[in-house]
Amino acid sequence: MVVATANAAVLRVSPTNSSASDIQAAIDQAKPGDTILVDPGTYRFTPKNAQQWQYGLRIKTHNLRLIAKGKPGGVRLVFAPKDNVDYADVVGAGVYAAPDGCDVDDGERGDTSDEELAKAQACKDATIKDFYIRGFVVEGFPRNGIQTRWVEGFEFIQNESRNNLNNGIYPTLSANGLVQNNVSYGSLDTAMWVAGSENVRVIGNEVFNSVIGFEITVANNVWVTQNKIHNNTLGIGLFHPDGAGNPSKPVMANWVIEQNDVRDNNAPNKAKPGTFQSRLPPGIGILLLGVSDHTIAKNVVENNEYVGIGVLGWCTANQGDPRLCPIVIGLPPREDPSVARNLVSLNKLSGNATLPPELWPLPLPAVDILYVQTPQLGETGTGNCFEKNKPSGFTYYSSEPDGQLPTDGCKKP
Repeated sequence: MVVATANAAVLRVSPTNSSASDIQAAIDQAKPGDTILVDPGTYRFTPKNAQQWQYGLRIKTHNLRLIAKGKPGGVRLVFAPKDNVDYADVVGAGVYAAPDGCDVDDGERGDTSDEELAKAQACKDATIKDFYIRGFVVEGFPRNGIQTRWVEGFEFIQNESRNNLNNGIYPTLSANGLVQNNVSYGSLDTAMWVAGSENVRVIGNEVFNSVIGFEITVANNVWVTQNKIHNNTLGIGLFHPDGAGNPSKPVMANWVIEQNDVRDNNAPNKAKPGTFQSRLPPGIGILLLGVSDHTIAKNVVENNEYVGIGVLGWCTANQGDPRLCPIVIGLPPREDPSVARNLVSLNKLSGNATLPPELWPLPLPAVDILYVQTPQLGETGTGNCFEKNKPSGFTYYSSEPDGQLPTDGCKKP
């Protein structure tokens, strides 16, 4: 049913067939500016085959609002295959908003052919303007839960990602977004990840029971505040571009992580063997690897058994692996592996560093704050500032010659 308004339309969806196609039909009918209201119910997505990219819901229209009626969680979009085929390489996401013809593997860092580069540029030129989704549960998809790609102006509000096996809530190559009051859990990579994006606010979410709770890579201007991040392998990961699939941006600065509750991130690492994520040891609250110009402030970081806050060079963390740190075989690094000009201030640390992991081969101690760079691996960053973290007796380890956490980047009184 379509209800006309002055400048747009409201399309209402009920679970006639209990199928995602009920919602997709309204999406395909919608015009820019329309709103789709979805009645409570379970909408199942069954893949057609294992030969081409497909999505639970596919959004290609500018300025579309997708809203679940009733209380958050009443509308469930569920992956429901009829066979035991592994669909991870063809079912890209439960909800996917991107320009027409632009799939989840377009615009990756490894795309170097003229054809691939031309397609990525065409996708960027066709960027979708404005997408809003509220109140959906997206469950059990073999890759990602809710994802944007080449979208400018997006809002994810009060959604829930359940057991989507790669990443839960995942804005990529997008800009000017708000991710607020969502819940995400059960991912074997990251519950919530901002990648290749800029000007994104992440406020009041809860992420748990995943390998990484919250992650940022190759992004610019990301504000993360008032989130609850608990019971993951790693709470928050801020990673060097080589930890991401998206190409680097000219500026990748100003990730502000403040006033979050980061606790009890000690879960066993269940990531796919051989991946970067599989190397992460359990028991770290917040981890910066090879990134610069960011702020970690006023967070509560408690009961993470290995490290409360870690700031490490990228090559140090990866033990000089030439695939991730080519400087060890005489090649220039793709991006500077150092940590530089980061502010770590006014964080409250307690109950951390009680049980160092047995599997991480780096001989680094369990402490509240860990700071390590290895100059021999090209990590020469300066200008970091550790100040006013609490309590005064927190434990730390530093690779600085004097053994102290660096303060050369702190503002002078």
